[in-house]
Amino acid sequence: MDRTITHAIDPDGEVIIILCNANAHFAECYGDQDAIAEMLAQEATVEEKDHVQSQVERADDAAEDGWGSSVKQSKKSKKNLKKAKNKSRSFVPIEADEPEGGPVDETEPEPVDVPVDVPVDVPVDESTQKTDQYQSENNVYIQVSAKHLMLASPVFKSLLTGPWKESVTFSQLQKGSVEITAESCDVDAFLILLRIIHCQFNHIPRKLSLEMLAKITVIADYYECKEVVRFFCDMWIEALEGAYPKEYSRDLILRLWIAWFFQHSSQFKAVTSIAMSHSDGLIINLRLPIPDRVIDKMNLRRQEAIENVICQLYEKQDAFLYGTRGCCFECSSIMYGALSKNMQSTGLLSPKPITPFLRMSYNQLVQKVSSFKSPTWYQSSYRLHSCNDVHFLCLFPGLEPLNGFDLPELIME
Repeated sequence: MDRTITHAIDPDGEVIIILCNANAHFAECYGDQDAIAEMLAQEATVEEKDHVQSQVERADDAAEDGWGSSVKQSKKSKKNLKKAKNKSRSFVPIEADEPEGGPVDETEPEPVDVPVDVPVDVPVDESTQKTDQYQSENNVYIQVSAKHLMLASPVFKSLLTGPWKESVTFSQLQKGSVEITAESCDVDAFLILLRIIHCQFNHIPRKLSLEMLAKITVIADYYECKEVVRFFCDMWIEALEGAYPKEYSRDLILRLWIAWFFQHSSQFKAVTSIAMSHSDGLIINLRLPIPDRVIDKMNLRRQEAIENVICQLYEKQDAFLYGTRGCCFECSSIMYGALSKNMQSTGLLSPKPITPFLRMSYNQLVQKVSSFKSPTWYQSSYRLHSCNDVHFLCLFPGLEPLNGFDLPELIME
C-alpha cells in the first residue's frame, strides 16, 4: 500500500494503524451550571405533582425497551443527576406543521426562471472536499506487529480476526499490510502504549505528566490492555509531581480516573474525599471512562452530607423557637435570634438551600457553621450565662470531613 509511514514501531509489521483526528481535545469540562441549576430548581417544584405519573412513564419505558427494571432509578437524586448530565446535549428544533388551509403568508416571492443551459444538478460542496483532504493529510500512520497487538489486546484481536471489515485471515496478515483505524487519540500517548505492547522498554519514559498518564490509561482502557501497563503504574504514579489538588478541579478528576484504572485504593479514597468535600456543584467525569455509578454515588454522598447539616440548622432553630431547647425563655429567645442572624448572614436562611446545592461545597458549609458567633449575656446576679445550649460548636457536633470511598466495596457492587 502506498502509505507514508509516520512511525514504524515494527518496520516489518503487518498492520498500519491510521490515527484520524489525532491530538483531539481531552477531558474537557462541559455543561452549564447555571442552566443545570435552573432546570433542577424547576423540577424540584413539580416533583411531588408528577411523582405518580413519572412512575407510570418509567414502567412503560421499561416495558417498551425491554430492559425492565434496570433502566429505572430508585432515587430521586439519581434521576436529577442523569438529567443534568444530559443538559449539555444540543437539541434540534422541530418544525411546526402548516395549517390545513396552507401557509398564512400570502406574499410569496415569485419564482425565478432558470435558463435552459444552466444545469440544475446540486453542485459538489468544495468545502467538504477540502475538509476530507485536510483530514487525510493530517492522518498519522503507525506500522505495528499484528502478533503483538493480538496478544496484548482482545480489541485488536477482534479487529484483526473478527467479522469486521478490517479483519483478515492469519495467512493474509503475513502476505501484506492491513489497515485499522483509530480516532481522537493523543499521538505521543498512543506511541507509548504501542511501544509497551512491542516490548520496546528503552523508549518508555520513566516520568509522565498527569495529563499524559491519563491519556495513556484511557487508550489502554479502550483497547482492554490494562495488564500491559500495570507494570509501570507504580513508577509513573510515584513520579507525578505535586500533591493532590486541595480543591475540586479537572486535575482532581484525572487523579480519580487514574486511581480507578490502576485500582489504587488509598489514592482513590483520598481523591473521592476531596472531590465530595470541595465540589460546589455536580461532580462530572469529564467524559472519562469512570463508571456512572461511581460519579452518581459521589454526588449522592455530597448532597446527603450537605442536607444533613442544613437539616440540623433548621431543627435547632425550630427547637429554640418552640422552647424545646434552652434553659429558660430568655435563653431560647436569645439563641433563636442569634442562630437566625448567623444563618441569614451566611446565606443559609432565606432562601433555604435545596438539592443539588449548587455553588455550595460541604467544606464551605462546615466552615460557615463553625464560625457562627455565640452570644454572651449576664443574668441578674451578674453571672455569665453558661448553659449547654449557648455555644454553637456544642450544638452542631460531628462536622467532620467527608471520608472517601473504599475501592474494593465499589468494585464488588
